[in-house]
Amino acid sequence: MQPEIFTQVALSFEVVGLIAFAASGALLAAAKRMDVIGMMALASVTGLGGGMTRDVLIGATPVAALESWWMLLVTIGTALVVFVLYRIVHRLRRAMLVFDALGLAIFVVNGTMKAHLLGVNPVGSAVVGLLTGVGGGVIRDLIANDIPVVFQRDSKLYLTPALLGAAAIATLAAFDVSAWWISALVVLGVFTTRLISEVLGWRAPSLKTQTLNVVDGGRRD
Repeated sequence: MQPEIFTQVALSFEVVGLIAFAASGALLAAAKRMDVIGMMALASVTGLGGGMTRDVLIGATPVAALESWWMLLVTIGTALVVFVLYRIVHRLRRAMLVFDALGLAIFVVNGTMKAHLLGVNPVGSAVVGLLTGVGGGVIRDLIANDIPVVFQRDSKLYLTPALLGAAAIATLAAFDVSAWWISALVVLGVFTTRLISEVLGWRAPSLKTQTLNVVDGGRRD
């Protein structure tokens, strides 16, 4: 894919990804009983966090979120829409899950491709894409005082589809096999895998451990 064409397609994906991640942040803020300012703040860090992480890692500074003022307006506007239409939006089953999955898929692909175009090797591009996809969600959950979804033992597949998507894009780009529809297919694949894992209960293997109760330094009366 020529850089000019990629830029146009990536921009379209970026807008959709910003809206999706910002909506997930605003919905979580509402669930945490934050006010409208909190909703706008959490929506913004969720939407912009992954892209800022990406740009810092690959040396694309100043980061896009600081140079393109419209990105902040998109996240704030999304939060306001969620605030006004919350009575409708929050009733949609698994609304935050759908928005989060879409944002994850888009930012994984965009992050990987941007790293590749700036000369990062395939492995590095895949890592950047992975961190771009999960970065906003991790920051969102930490601010909301939750364990990030990607680190929860009982969570469904999250890192796995992101890593597979990033690896696929990086590998294809390394062999100069790229087109907008290939990126779209990978986005669809990551998005679908993430949602199917929730429906079918797919999880990564984990150890069955119990929390140790420590009372008064381990002493019990």
